[in-house]
Formats: sequence, C-alpha cells, structure tokens
Amino acid sequence: MAKASQVPRWRDSTVFTPLERDVLEYAEGMTNTPPTVTDELSARLLDRLGPAALVELTACIGFANLSTRSNTALGIKSQGFSDACEVPLTARPERSVSTSMA
Repeated sequence: MAKASQVPRWRDSTVFTPLERDVLEYAEGMTNTPPTVTDELSARLLDRLGPAALVELTACIGFANLSTRSNTALGIKSQGFSDACEVPLTARPERSVSTSMA
C-alpha cells in the first residue's frame, strides 16, 4: 500500500527504485498525447528488463490505454468499484537529512 499510495507523486517520492521510476516514466510517456517515450528510456528498460519483459510491459500499458480511451470515447462511466477500494494518498515519507557530502 505504501508504494501504491505514492504513485500520483512518483517523481518526488522516495519509495520507488530507479527501475520502478523508469517503468512509471515509460507508462506516463506512452499515455501522453503524443507519446513522449525517449530512445534513451527505451534502451535503459531494454537493458534492465530484456526484450520479452519490455514487450509485455508495453502491451500491458497499451491495453490499459486502449481500454481507458475506448471507455471515455464511448461515454462509459465508472461503476463505482474504485470508490470501494480506493488507495488513499498517504503522507510523504520523511526523508533523512544528511549533513555529510557523500
């Protein structure tokens, strides 16, 4: 739940690993109109995930976008399921302040 509650502010939250941040950036980039995925981001993900996992990730994000955009275009509204299982946004995790210049 801690990570899920931080997704809306993934760029600023300290709970995500560098790979998770890249995946979230990729999902956001694929969702933007027009898409904003860079060659550098794709290369990083390909290197870290491998071809099969990158294709699977892309397909999952693409399917979510297809479903959402299709529902919106057709005027299909939420049936309220998210109201029952909403993940509340938690307080920002406290960051430890270091005085050293490591």
